[in-house]
Amino acid sequence: MMTSTEKISPTAQSLLQEAQNFLASRGIEHARMEAEILLAHVLDVRREDFLLKDERTVTATEERRVRELLDRRGRREPLAYLVATREFWSLDFKVNAQVLIPRPETEGIIEELKRRAGAFPPQPLMLDMGTGSGILAVVAAKEIPGGQVTAVELSPGALEVARENAQRHGVADRIRFMPMDMMKPWKFSGKELFDGILCNPPYIPEGELDRLMPEVRDYEPRAALLGGPDGLEAYRSIALNAARYLKPGGILIMEMGYGQSDSVRRILEEAGGFESITIIQDLSGHPRVVSARRALG
Repeated sequence: MMTSTEKISPTAQSLLQEAQNFLASRGIEHARMEAEILLAHVLDVRREDFLLKDERTVTATEERRVRELLDRRGRREPLAYLVATREFWSLDFKVNAQVLIPRPETEGIIEELKRRAGAFPPQPLMLDMGTGSGILAVVAAKEIPGGQVTAVELSPGALEVARENAQRHGVADRIRFMPMDMMKPWKFSGKELFDGILCNPPYIPEGELDRLMPEVRDYEPRAALLGGPDGLEAYRSIALNAARYLKPGGILIMEMGYGQSDSVRRILEEAGGFESITIIQDLSGHPRVVSARRALG
């Protein structure tokens, strides 16, 4: 017989409702969705199971883990870090505090790569500069038949995550990982030229850091966010270096921040060696991706 001091274990549904209420009280916009994701992660079930009104009883260990994660999310630690995964291009990628959390907007780089890939040779060589979690390198290797990718990253912790993601998605044998700083002169073999260079560089101006959401400002790696006083330092370095390591006719594709398209276009024009500079809008109608072709002459 249960004594009055014994605690009744909650059901998954009751804990889900409590989690939703807690997250909503902390200003989390999509409280229900995030509560479902957190509980599914701890209980090791599909999120869809909660839509079926799973009435299982939660163990004490599971309840404690859920409450620990809720406390961290209430302090605005990103959900992706708590569950250690984020979807990109319909694939699940490992993420942690060493890497920038993938954004849907970055898929525009892959869309432009696929649009341009018809001009590539049978086994194109591609470079992912500042690979982070490896999302661009992995998806490029999967989407471009025969493609070989060099993935460059300064952070050892990020490189480790990227390697794990390449293994997870079965393309580790087609990706070479290298430590390198995109802000310094690139050092590849003089004979090593690429058919395509991809980059989602840091582009947030330093003065805007305090205005970012706390999930971004307080938790994501600043080296992956901040692009100097005007947010354009990485573009200047990339424009100069990419022209040296792209094959004639090769393609440079980069993500841009809000309001930066004119400046990025000008940087590419002033660097010289590029033609067919194209600005691509995201689904919200904002200029988000720039592509440019290495001049043939």
